[in-house]
Amino acid sequence: MRNKMHLLAATACAAAVVVTWSGCSTQSYEEGRPRIYGEQEYNTLDTAGRAGRTDVPRYTQREEAPPAPAPAPAPVATPRAKPTSCGVNEFTLKSDLLQLVKRVPAEATLGQTVENDIVVTPLADCANVAITDTVPDNATYVKSEPAAQVNGKKLTWTMDTLDKGSPVTIKVWLKPDHEGCLVTCATMTAIPRGCAATLIGVAKLAISCSMPAAANVGAQLNKVIEVRNTGSAVAKNVVITDTLPAGLSAAGATTFTIGDLAPGQAKQVTVPLKAAARGLQTNSATAESANAGEAKTECATMVNQPGLAISKDGTKQQFLGRNATYNIVVSNTGDTDLQNVVVTDKAPAETKIVSAEGASVSGNTAAWTLASLAKGAKQSLGIVLTSGTAGEHCNVVGVKSAEGLTADAQACTLWKGVPAILLETRDDPDPVSIGDTVTYTIRVTNQGTANDTNIKVVAHFAKEVDPISASNGVVDGKTVTFTTVPVLGPKQVVTYTITAKGVAAGDHRLKVDLTSDMLTEPVTHEESTHVY
Repeated sequence: MRNKMHLLAATACAAAVVVTWSGCSTQSYEEGRPRIYGEQEYNTLDTAGRAGRTDVPRYTQREEAPPAPAPAPAPVATPRAKPTSCGVNEFTLKSDLLQLVKRVPAEATLGQTVENDIVVTPLADCANVAITDTVPDNATYVKSEPAAQVNGKKLTWTMDTLDKGSPVTIKVWLKPDHEGCLVTCATMTAIPRGCAATLIGVAKLAISCSMPAAANVGAQLNKVIEVRNTGSAVAKNVVITDTLPAGLSAAGATTFTIGDLAPGQAKQVTVPLKAAARGLQTNSATAESANAGEAKTECATMVNQPGLAISKDGTKQQFLGRNATYNIVVSNTGDTDLQNVVVTDKAPAETKIVSAEGASVSGNTAAWTLASLAKGAKQSLGIVLTSGTAGEHCNVVGVKSAEGLTADAQACTLWKGVPAILLETRDDPDPVSIGDTVTYTIRVTNQGTANDTNIKVVAHFAKEVDPISASNGVVDGKTVTFTTVPVLGPKQVVTYTITAKGVAAGDHRLKVDLTSDMLTEPVTHEESTHVY
């Protein structure tokens, strides 16, 4: 009975090889002696080392062996495990596409569930893979992982594709029904698989821009725009358009043809601009392409207006020889701090600098240096002048910053003199006898520093002396009136003479009155003459 089962197992494996790549494994359910076919031991190993079929039994000289089956096409099963009393418990099938290794326990106990392992390793990419395994007549199928397609005693696993080097493990659990050898056979089929790929990508644009955070009105600045393809396909016919606000002007083009951008590629363009107007200027840029839509970005710069102003005020009128005080105010009227601000005051030639606190004075020039002047800040400076020359003299001050800003201002002072009239009267001779003549000389001097106008002199005689004649004057009884002098300048002198005669003895008093525009009250002078 045992020899007959061995023969059936050998015949089943050989038949499987003829149809497809196949192999069989067996396990025994008792420890028995080697199976004997006739009088010789029957070994299921292929003594010639051929794989893919079961071994042909060897016979004694008393029997002739049947003809050997035709060679099976490669690949064939290669037994690797040590033979059991029933046969091999592990074999390998191998082709150009697949390798299949099946392992079963060498022995098991009736009633025990037996696990069969099949490991399929793709040696190349392949498709339509089919793996089959058999359930022996003396066993019952329990389950498999992955689940098999069960058709009677045939278990089948199909795989549409297998990638090279990605092994698949199949486990089958069988339960033997009675004692004996449990023979299971596996087959494998596959066809070569080749694949060609087309990359489907998406082109996507990203755009960014940068420019200085701040600039002064009139300054030149550069805007840098970068466009990048962040997608996985080429972006076609990329064009950048820069849109300027009213406060910025471009020195050249604002539209740029970039062309194609490969995935991950970026290109930059530089746009020279000029700051034209004060305030926050927001600049937008757009990137467009034939297949990636468009992307937009914005960047801004604060355009500042630097400003520098100076003012000066002071004494409007002053008398000669006295001091005139001036206040100078330097103001930062702009949006930015100013550096190295220099204030220079040049006093008129008709004046002299008395003092200028904090300034460096050289001759008639005073200079102040301010290391910095913050935006919105003001700085007050002072200077004191005097003059000995009458007239309106204007004092000019200028300011300049390191940024090139300038401003100037002036303050004018009317310098006036003070008229001072001296009235003198002298008689000659004194005393004088009755009937003799006496000459009176009247001298008017402007001792001041300013003109006096409409100088008028009138002489009044008493009973002791009578006026006879007068230079530039009119005698009317006891009164002599002189011609009015329109202007009597500083240090100028006007002289009048009167000829008179003594008429009565006594102490004569000549009273002379002087009026002018400067005088609010007449100036009176008396000259005493003794008449005998």
